[in-house]
Amino acid sequence: MTLRIKIPTVLIADDDEISRLLLAETLEQAGLRVVAVADGSAALVAALEQEFSVALLDVNMPQVDGYEVCRALRAAPDRKHLPIVMITGRDDATSIARAFDAGATDFISKPVNWTLLPHRIHYILRNAETDKRLRHLAYHDELTGLPNSQALLDLAADAIAEAAVSGGVEGVALVQVDVEACSRIRAMFGPDAGDQALLAFAHILRQCVTTADADGGRMSVARVDGDRFVVCLRDPSAQARAAALSVALSAALEEPVRCAEHHFFLPPKLGMSFFPQHGGDVKTLLTHAATAKHHASMTESRTAVIYSDEIGAQARQRLALGAALRKAVRAEQLTLYFQPKIRLADNSLAGVEALLRWFDPELGEISPARFIPLAEESDLILDIGHWVVEAACRQLNNWQSEGFETSIAVNVSGKEFVHGDPAKLVTSATSAVGVKPTSIVVEITESSLIGDLSRVQSGLHALRSLGCKVAVDDFGTGYSSLTYLKKLPLDELKLDQSFIKDVDSDYADAAICIAVLSLARDLGLSVTAEGVETGAQFQWLREHGCNNVQGYFFARPMPAQEILRRYGASERERKRRA
Repeated sequence: MTLRIKIPTVLIADDDEISRLLLAETLEQAGLRVVAVADGSAALVAALEQEFSVALLDVNMPQVDGYEVCRALRAAPDRKHLPIVMITGRDDATSIARAFDAGATDFISKPVNWTLLPHRIHYILRNAETDKRLRHLAYHDELTGLPNSQALLDLAADAIAEAAVSGGVEGVALVQVDVEACSRIRAMFGPDAGDQALLAFAHILRQCVTTADADGGRMSVARVDGDRFVVCLRDPSAQARAAALSVALSAALEEPVRCAEHHFFLPPKLGMSFFPQHGGDVKTLLTHAATAKHHASMTESRTAVIYSDEIGAQARQRLALGAALRKAVRAEQLTLYFQPKIRLADNSLAGVEALLRWFDPELGEISPARFIPLAEESDLILDIGHWVVEAACRQLNNWQSEGFETSIAVNVSGKEFVHGDPAKLVTSATSAVGVKPTSIVVEITESSLIGDLSRVQSGLHALRSLGCKVAVDDFGTGYSSLTYLKKLPLDELKLDQSFIKDVDSDYADAAICIAVLSLARDLGLSVTAEGVETGAQFQWLREHGCNNVQGYFFARPMPAQEILRRYGASERERKRRA
């Protein structure tokens, strides 16, 4: 194969024929290609139609002088980095200043030193190549090769400026695209697998953008941060084209993507904002696209979400609620309620589950469904988790001082296993008040197991060595349940209420529950059914060998004193007879 070496091409513009010929001959003898023109207008046309490595412009030319050509080229987005050398017979300070003010790279005075000229041009070319590489590094993402966040800001700013002067003809759309699965892939398979998945996603995204951008130059895609990409689209039908792109991308990622020996699902989450409806500058539009994307993630939307004032208001409310929650943790405005867990064998108390409640002085009672996801998004969940374990241990001690003994189940975030030490936390909390770790049941959701499984596994083993029981909450709604049953040290499965709701009337729900109950028996695990609300559900579960139940059919979550009032005497009597 023959290696082709690209020879630099020089544009020469000089109205003096002799000077033009001498410049061309000198640079051609130095191994450069030359295109020579006789005036500024021709120079401008040539420079905008053809790629040049450097331009030599005579200052004094008819019609359009060298200064005007230089300024025009600097204003053209794809020519603003072209090295431009001004040539003039005047070398006074004013002339030099005018040349550099116009955007010149260098200045050569007449008479030209013909021996020095080729060396000077080669020096400029070497610097230009170095500058080009540095610009590429500054404006492109190293992993994917796509434009980066700084390049996106420039591209979007140019698109908005163009649309602003178009009188409403042009529109601009910013589409934020997140591939949230990559963070889970990195956690489970390592950073290399995460990067491979990200590269595969970027390749598919770039293909979709290229296909959608049939007329060329109307769409640009950038990797702005981590697993986030943004597509900038300028078109009179920007909204419609952005919507079509999002549909095409989602369709392209419906099937798993092959990465080395793995196949990964990489569903995109998309949020859109449009100029001028959603903002008049780049940062506002990016913020609103990110807000829309976050809404898509929170609502698990499979289609692109378009920013709206309502979505923005919800985002601001979430921020305010997050700040209030942080204050509530410091001010100890949180409290625990307890829901009984009932043995089906004899309807006795099998234990209680600690459930977090937040009563804000101004906002009133706030549902855990609202504030727990906020806490999970930050490290605040660690502080809350510590408080819950310590408060549960204090309550165990209080009950025991009243002669009432039971176990308390506490929910532990998956983040605690990655960033904390659950066994150390339980040891500290129980020893501080003199209760036994055997009274603690640690509940962890399946969804929290999709992070660093090895850390979760070692953390659960450490808890089991203390005597704690381990339960999987919301069983059946997470990921790879059977894998976790095999790998993790478990004592109990808590069957999610979504399977219990119609268990006495729906064949599929009944079949799933029967399978889980049978599997649990074979593995030596107990099963607690959550969300039991009717006598028919209760009877079905009893007939099919479920161990325990929780739900409104027996009791709603209640304060600690109510637990003691309802169950204290009967449990003391039951244990006395035993």
